[in-house]
Amino acid sequence: MLLCLLFSCSKNENACVVNGRYASAPDGTVLYVTPIDDILAPIDSVVVRDGKFGLELDAAAPSVRFISSQQVIDGGFVYVEPGVVNVDFAGDFVGGTPANERLNRFMVERDKIVNLRRMGAPGALDAFGLDKAMCDSIRDIVVIAGDIFESYAVKEIKENIDSHLGYFYLVQSVGIVASAKLLPLLDKVPDEYRDKLYDTMCNRIESDVHNAAMAEKYLDDIWKSLEATAVGKKFQDFELDDINGWKVLLSDEVFANKYALVLFWAGWQDGVKEQLQVLAEAYGKYKTKGLQIVGVSLDGDVAACRSVVDELDIAWVQLCNPAGGSAEVAAAYGITELPAAVLVNNRGTIISRMATVEDMLKKFEELF
Repeated sequence: MLLCLLFSCSKNENACVVNGRYASAPDGTVLYVTPIDDILAPIDSVVVRDGKFGLELDAAAPSVRFISSQQVIDGGFVYVEPGVVNVDFAGDFVGGTPANERLNRFMVERDKIVNLRRMGAPGALDAFGLDKAMCDSIRDIVVIAGDIFESYAVKEIKENIDSHLGYFYLVQSVGIVASAKLLPLLDKVPDEYRDKLYDTMCNRIESDVHNAAMAEKYLDDIWKSLEATAVGKKFQDFELDDINGWKVLLSDEVFANKYALVLFWAGWQDGVKEQLQVLAEAYGKYKTKGLQIVGVSLDGDVAACRSVVDELDIAWVQLCNPAGGSAEVAAAYGITELPAAVLVNNRGTIISRMATVEDMLKKFEELF
């Protein structure tokens, strides 16, 4: 009898045991477990009794699921994997396993950025009667917080890229993390998720431009450009006028220095002067060691670019062709956000792509 009891109490090695609390739910409330791609298609359910519920889910193939009553927006995401998972509708929602702890943190940080960006959107601060300086400061904070989240999100995606969790992080990052940062990751996810992700990104862009064909072409063009200018590929040569009207061929700068940083920027981007000032100081430190910076301005006119360059006393090669190729060069390198930079060695090989000044400074320290 003892042996029979032990066998009857043994757990399924692939079981995910969910211990849940939903204190505010009336007795008899039904909670549904659904796939993240179709939250209206339940695959399991459980009834809340005395503010508690429990169920056992098959975790032979770990995946992210959505738990909700489907009557109000009261649900959340759970990573179904072998082990015990704790769910609390009144707390941080999910925990109990390392993956679920990380999942919960990801969603908390994501929601913070979504709310911050709503607050910093044009016109959103007008109702508070704040002066321009205060509004600008808040928007600067939003930009910095967004950059931090993007780095964090990409790290989480890369570390979970082979699992359904990585797919979930990618889906949740669409529209928040720049497409140019997400597209290179699509080649690394399992085939079964890739088409879904691509469609999700297309749908997001289509909702902004209201043109499905344009959205798909936009993503295709970026993807091709990123593949052509990925780390390890040869640089794409180009010729543009500098701010004094002299033609500059990128290859001349690449092969004449140990490293050439092709820096894409514009005077209208938030915090650009502070970022360029930091880079200018680094350039003064490393130019005698073999660093060249080739700036490509996406300003609408040369005068706007020159104003910033003169104010900051920038000494690197600065190009600006509003009607003569700057935008085309940026597109050829898959640039969708500013600042952005591509680092090339004197053999013409791209050795790094960077989206923050902090990353550029770290790379300089590694090389010099």
